[in-house]
Amino acid sequence: MKPLEGRKRRWGDRHDGFLVRNLDPMGKLIPYIMKSKSDSWVLFEDRIDITHTQDFLHTMRKTEIPGLTLYHIIFAAIVRTYSQVPELNRFIQRSNIYARNEMKGSMVVMKGMQRDSERTTIMPRFEMDATLKEVSTEIEALASPIDRTKKVMEDENRNDFDKLELALGLIPGWLISFVFSLLKFLDRHGLIPKKLTDLSPFHSSFFLTNMGSIGMQPVYHHIYEFGTISIFGAIGSKETVYELDRNGVQHRKTYLNMKFVVDERICDGFIYAVGFKHIKSCISKPEQLMERPKKIIHDKIDRK
Repeated sequence: MKPLEGRKRRWGDRHDGFLVRNLDPMGKLIPYIMKSKSDSWVLFEDRIDITHTQDFLHTMRKTEIPGLTLYHIIFAAIVRTYSQVPELNRFIQRSNIYARNEMKGSMVVMKGMQRDSERTTIMPRFEMDATLKEVSTEIEALASPIDRTKKVMEDENRNDFDKLELALGLIPGWLISFVFSLLKFLDRHGLIPKKLTDLSPFHSSFFLTNMGSIGMQPVYHHIYEFGTISIFGAIGSKETVYELDRNGVQHRKTYLNMKFVVDERICDGFIYAVGFKHIKSCISKPEQLMERPKKIIHDKIDRK
């Protein structure tokens, strides 16, 4: 099931989203007051207790999901949250707010850990009721074929994004500037070809980067002006600490730091608060991700 599945396009809609028509006065004015993402980004940071999550992860690796990673759990937590807080899956173009009609994540995959290593990007798509196992399978289906020993140019298994990137790289610099100016114009007016947005990681529900994989703590990563991404998340290295409870008993705890940069214009602070509480709950109690959500909540975008 996709967001707003079965809904017919109306005047003002785009191929990648439906116009939100029931905004309150403040919601309608904010995109005109803050015209760009750089003018409207908000920073979120949280520290999540993943002590239980680590135990769950090790158990699942031995039983139901052999290749499971913490990264998969976080992806699944975000997907589940979007199914319950659909306002997060919105974007802005030309001061209009749109509800995205798909669930698409983006992530960078390094082809090595040397200074000259190249990178590629994969864009898994998910159903709104996806379980943890399905999210993990979808990500690995795109990540596993990547040959980590070869450059992008030499990799026979390079994906369609790599092919597009290589083709654009052959264009002279002055022409690249013109091409992207044209693409931005087309995107603002909802005319950019669907084949391009399908291949673009900049037209995704969210982008997530794993700084912990290179031994770093998370950074606040910008949300690109090009494209329709409204949320960019980063996770860092795990931290193990020893804490005393109220009875003075020492416990070993593992924490994960996460940072998000979001576009303030797509929804209000209350909705963001609900969404991030839901993400935190799903990460710290991942058992709930093994089952489908009891209910899918679709974005309410029409006037009453």
